[in-house]
Amino acid sequence: MDQQDYFAIKEEERQARRDRLRFAAGMSDFMGVVLGVVVILIALLLIFSLVNWLLRDISNTFTFINTRLQ
Repeated sequence: MDQQDYFAIKEEERQARRDRLRFAAGMSDFMGVVLGVVVILIALLLIFSLVNWLLRDISNTFTFINTRLQ
């Protein structure tokens, strides 16, 4: 094997390693986006649940106050 073949093989190995790392970085970005969307959806569900609970609680409180005053 001459020197030119050696450097060509090494360059191919470097390129293959770069491709694997680029793929891994892309997959981690994708998984980060998916995880972020899931977290946002869970946060929205919690906010809606809190608002619904608050509306029910306010309604019950005023109903209770109204019945106590009569």
